Amino acid sequence: MSPSISKILRPEYSSKIVGVIFIILSSYLFLFTRYTNASIGALFIGLLSIFIIHLPTVEKDTAVAGLKSGYPTIHHLLEDLEVSKYGVFIPTKKNLTEPRVYIPAGDTLTDLPDLYDEMCIVSGGRGKTGISLVPPGKPLLDEAKDEMEYEIEGEGITAGRESMAHLTQGMGLAKSFSFREEKGKVKIRITLGSYDDFCEEMKEETQDLCTRTGCPICGAFLTAASECLGCPLKIVDFEKEDKHVKYTLKRL
Repeated sequence: MSPSISKILRPEYSSKIVGVIFIILSSYLFLFTRYTNASIGALFIGLLSIFIIHLPTVEKDTAVAGLKSGYPTIHHLLEDLEVSKYGVFIPTKKNLTEPRVYIPAGDTLTDLPDLYDEMCIVSGGRGKTGISLVPPGKPLLDEAKDEMEYEIEGEGITAGRESMAHLTQGMGLAKSFSFREEKGKVKIRITLGSYDDFCEEMKEETQDLCTRTGCPICGAFLTAASECLGCPLKIVDFEKEDKHVKYTLKRL
């Protein structure tokens, strides 16, 4: 598809074309037929299409480029430091004014260190060492939370599902999702749509990033889960099957 055609098909442009068509139809019905009510309805639809849908949208390629920015650097940093392959998502609490994802230095995690906003390299003694990062999906989750009528921190599964619904339908990051707690484990399934190619590419290039911090899309869902449950969640299993991304986490 050529760039010019792609631009015309974007909602802010295609809606204007549809609006003009309905206004022309309204004029025809009013002048040459007796369908006055249908004419008024067509005029109303035409005006709505022209004036209501006017906000610019972002091209998919531009959105994907934005999602890609940053994660190669994080991947190479974590690989070079040889940290654990499994991260822990930590909600806003105590000394943290924003959520974190903590990647311990070793595979055995006995206890979480005390984390602070200014910390990145964590060296708490007694094996409590690792990396503390702002989750890649935090800005996306912040955008979803702005659309909600209440905060999700510690509000439980229902609040988490609402925030994930905004990420899914409201922001178009996925086709559907599932979020539940089962047999002591927290399970999240994300069914991807148009961003599945991005997910596959990132997974091939940076294998362990999926279980360390997640990409911005998965990171937003994982951060939402930790925030709504009000506790740290450690990734214990990850699977990508077709367009389904599946995470299993446990409370710490």
